[in-house]
Amino acid sequence: MTGLADVRVLLALPLLGALVVALAPGRWSRGLAGAAAGLTLVVALVVALAEPASLAVRVAWVDALGLGLSLGVGGLTVPGLLVTCLIGTVAAVAPGGSRGSIAGGLVLQGCVLAALLARDLGLLIACHGLLAPVVVALLAGGTHSDRQRAALGAGFYLALGTALLALAAAALAVAQHDSSGGQWSLELTALVGVMLPVRVEMVVGVALALAGALTLGVWPLHGWLVAATAGARPGTALLLAGPVRWLGLDLLLRLWLPLTPAAAAVQAPTLGWIAVAGAVYGAVVARAEPDPRRALGLAALVPAGLIVLALAGQHHEGVLAAILLAVAVTLGGAAGLLAHAGAAGEGPRARLLRRLAPVGLLPAPGLVGLAGAALTVLGTARFAGTTLGGHAIWLALLAGLATLLSVRALSGRTGPPGHGETDSRGPMIGVAVLLLPVIAAGVWPARALGPSHAAARAWVDMTLRGRCERAVRTGDAPARMPAEPSEACGQPLRTLEQGGRP
Repeated sequence: MTGLADVRVLLALPLLGALVVALAPGRWSRGLAGAAAGLTLVVALVVALAEPASLAVRVAWVDALGLGLSLGVGGLTVPGLLVTCLIGTVAAVAPGGSRGSIAGGLVLQGCVLAALLARDLGLLIACHGLLAPVVVALLAGGTHSDRQRAALGAGFYLALGTALLALAAAALAVAQHDSSGGQWSLELTALVGVMLPVRVEMVVGVALALAGALTLGVWPLHGWLVAATAGARPGTALLLAGPVRWLGLDLLLRLWLPLTPAAAAVQAPTLGWIAVAGAVYGAVVARAEPDPRRALGLAALVPAGLIVLALAGQHHEGVLAAILLAVAVTLGGAAGLLAHAGAAGEGPRARLLRRLAPVGLLPAPGLVGLAGAALTVLGTARFAGTTLGGHAIWLALLAGLATLLSVRALSGRTGPPGHGETDSRGPMIGVAVLLLPVIAAGVWPARALGPSHAAARAWVDMTLRGRCERAVRTGDAPARMPAEPSEACGQPLRTLEQGGRP
């Protein structure tokens, strides 16, 4: 099994599976795709249990420009990898898929995995750049007008997110070059040590925050994702609601916070208010939305808003809360969409699926969502004072209100009445596979967050130190962060609480 602990194998399997599905007879498509995606999930589990240092891969391409292929796994990456592979396995065998959509779904899964594993901005931008054409191709199949409009919207917003990433990468690369004596690099480990000029950092911070919010589907940038999940084939809808959405969290967590920590702190109150306003909006509107698929997308504004608020506070509890909420909204939302797709008919399985279909209306199904919401509210009120200031307590109260409203949005809702007869056994199994990890994480969240605890602490410490070093520095030219903490930033939180004074 140790031979499977290789990130290159993890990336190759879904892409090879897509090629096999495209070349094989159409009647074998679901079986072949399910086998490829299932094997990818097995490899992801092996990778998650391996030593992270042994998984790093670095292949040079144009060293003079800092271009290469850099892959790696960390504690904050593991949950996204497992969620992506689990949803990808269920999506591969979901009903209603054609050979083209099944193969395209595997390609989309490969792009998401590569983006999560990327340790340099060049590869990350390339992966995000592929999202738009792949998603447009998956949505645009057929002549359904809603699907055509959803494809155009998804293509525009995903391409806009990629353009914002490219803008941020260009500014970071130039600053890295100027601060290192002429060395180009797009490696995240190098860029995280670059202190940008104040105005440049603000622009880069806005670009990264917008790119993350677009992909995560935060209000008011959520329309494309709601329309896409409502109009797509079941397998494609699962991938959009799960793996693609997770990339938004990944951008905010791995880029926005550590690369622009001072700008993120300045922007935090504004983003926090937008996030919780969107959460309240989603909880209220989802209750009145007659289309169950759109209702699921609108209800997802609650956890999406809470994720942004949790990260904006720049505290350890917020990072853990964001991961819990992301697990719940991606797996729970996918389960709700799949239950809706299999709820036709009047048999006992179809009736049960109609009862399960609104499960995504919760901020996150069950205990795991409530645990994430509680961590967000308590962490914001208690630990976000140096970032959100006097806004923290009010944002925490509004986040709690959004959570309560979202729970009420579930009451009295069921799936659509059945029409015709379909085989509900496959969707029933898929829903169970998606919900079991959510239930397990809710019953034992400490175990689910085990690999992420230390990584979250280190990530927050790195962000706070970056803010501190920028607060005490003199001059406004690009500069490298000291290899060792300066005297003033030996305890960065204390310095930040004193307003940046040692």
